[in-house]
Amino acid sequence: MIISLLEDSLFNDLNPTSKNDAQRLDWLKDDYEITVSSPPSTPSFKRKRSTSETAHERKMQKLSSNLANDIARGLSMEDDDDDDESSDQEMISWNKLNRGDNPMPTLRRISLSGNTGSSHSLEQWMRGQAELNHMSYSKYKQVSDERQKFLRKELELLQASNQTFEQLRDHLHKVLRLADELSGDHTLNFMQIFPEWSVYENRVNKLATFVQSMEDMNSSIHATIPRTSDLLEDIKGLQNILDTKLALYGDALTQNGLEWKAMGLPVDDRLLDATKQWLYNLCIGLMEALDSECKKIGNRVTDMSELYELPVVGEELMTSILIGLEFISEASMCIGYTCLKIIYSCRTMVTIYGQWMCENLSRLHDKEDEDEKRMVPSKRVDIRYMQLLDNMTQTISCLLVLSDLQIISNGDFTPQELSIENLSAVLVEFTIRAIGVIETEKNQKRVTGNIMTNPQTTFVYMTELLLTFVDRVIELGGTDVNYNRRMQTLHTHLEDIENSLKSS
Repeated sequence: MIISLLEDSLFNDLNPTSKNDAQRLDWLKDDYEITVSSPPSTPSFKRKRSTSETAHERKMQKLSSNLANDIARGLSMEDDDDDDESSDQEMISWNKLNRGDNPMPTLRRISLSGNTGSSHSLEQWMRGQAELNHMSYSKYKQVSDERQKFLRKELELLQASNQTFEQLRDHLHKVLRLADELSGDHTLNFMQIFPEWSVYENRVNKLATFVQSMEDMNSSIHATIPRTSDLLEDIKGLQNILDTKLALYGDALTQNGLEWKAMGLPVDDRLLDATKQWLYNLCIGLMEALDSECKKIGNRVTDMSELYELPVVGEELMTSILIGLEFISEASMCIGYTCLKIIYSCRTMVTIYGQWMCENLSRLHDKEDEDEKRMVPSKRVDIRYMQLLDNMTQTISCLLVLSDLQIISNGDFTPQELSIENLSAVLVEFTIRAIGVIETEKNQKRVTGNIMTNPQTTFVYMTELLLTFVDRVIELGGTDVNYNRRMQTLHTHLEDIENSLKSS
């Protein structure tokens, strides 16, 4: 049905605005007793995934991740042969290992040594360091030579195989402490002070990342993240936490520590699993918080049009839903699994968000009263429309991420039959309203700003965003050769229009 609407609009110049006014869906009552989403002024978020990512690319990423997990499990077979008692002891010992030592700042300080552009020779620099430390040059050189000797020894010990985590961590801290001391005031490149560092630097970097990641994971699973009365700020805080951890861990959780295991490092699989469970629990907790917030606001309004009249409340709730979906999809992709409860809850949130988007689309051409016209510039319908389409497409992308993940059991959760039906109805309604906005703009023949000298160019961009949205919807519904062929025809037709505009 959605593709047919697009074909009618793009090929036959059909104006579906009458359909837009024919029905005002309020599926919220069936879900959380409120319909919500972000208004036209809702900003785009930098964490957005690319909406141009194809289904093939996502499937290849999934296959790569699954292969990596299989290899990582194979590398862990020897650990699986250990008895449960020794494994339990290993997990318990983590509480004793987390001493708060963080190798990354020290390593960063060493790596950045000499970035001030010092032109001193090694001897000139050492003489300066001797003076700073109130030592003679010969004495400082003797101390430096001794430290280099100890550093070489510790670097060799650091390369040894079959070390426990504690041994590896202790050798690493000794290496970094000695290197930091050798760096003095960090005004000379460390390679000039200790040339052998170039041989070891890459591995030391990886070991430092491994050690800090393991200690950070252990700290995380024992930490509690408090909630406040401001859900939106809480979600932003969760996203900041996730960003920080993913920047440190890389794909270690997704691939079950494959790279670390291939390096022969003492990876604690139970700690990896516990960290995944911790992130999973954050997703469950966030869905429950969004559910509660929707119900609370649902008690204040009867439908989405009423919520639209409370722009601050509506915008905050819809922004919470949008970035909440972002967090859940990203965290779930990181751990590699989700559950039906999260999937169905996210569908409901997208349904609510879609209702709010429909309401916003239906208001894009509302008449401004004379006072508003005098006080503010004319509305840029095209820009607001593109923002709404982009945000709505992003919510579908979040559902696509979840659909590619392994589904784990989550107690006695019973899927809700209306979940997919309500979502489908809202997606159709959203498409109808989006087409209606484009057709109304065409009929009014308005030039919406100075950026676009040709209004037809604006319509091409608006339609292109709509096609991208429909591509995601079709992908969410499953691959269909006929649908894909029809969508490709629409894309080609739009490209022809765009090329003709460029040549005119």
